[in-house]
Amino acid sequence: MKKSNLLIAVIVFTAILSVTVPSCKKGSDDPIISLISREDRLTNTWTLTRYEKNGSTQDMSGSTYIYTIKNNHTATRTIEGNIFGFPTRTVTDGTWSFKNDNEDVVIILGSDTSLYNIQRLASKELWLKKTVNTDSYVYYFSGL
Repeated sequence: MKKSNLLIAVIVFTAILSVTVPSCKKGSDDPIISLISREDRLTNTWTLTRYEKNGSTQDMSGSTYIYTIKNNHTATRTIEGNIFGFPTRTVTDGTWSFKNDNEDVVIILGSDTSLYNIQRLASKELWLKKTVNTDSYVYYFSGL
C-alpha cells in the first residue's frame, strides 16, 4: 500500500513539473525551475555591471547605471558619473512591458524605446540583448 501511494505521489509530482517547468524557463540561460513569475523576477533594482558590443566588453568607468523596474510596469533609469570632475546625476522615468510570450521586454525611457531579448532572468541576474543594425549588445545586470 505504501509503495502504491509513493508511486502515485511521484507520478503527480512529475506531471506538475512537466507542466510548470517549460513555463518557468523562457530565456536560454534562465534557471530551470523558478517558483517566482518572470514579472516578479524582473521587478527589482538592477545595476549594470558590464556590457558587450559584438562580444567585446565595453568601458563603463566613471558611470553607474541603475534601473528600477516596478510591478506596476513603470521603470526608472538613474545614471551617475562625473563630467570634467563634477558629479552628475540623470533620472529618467518610463514604462516597460513584456512582448513575444515574455521572451522580450520593451523599455520606454523618456523618448527612447528599446526592445531587448531576455537572455537570463533570475532573481539577482538579468542579461538583456539588443540588436541595432548589425551590432549586438548584451547588458549584464546585478539585482538587489
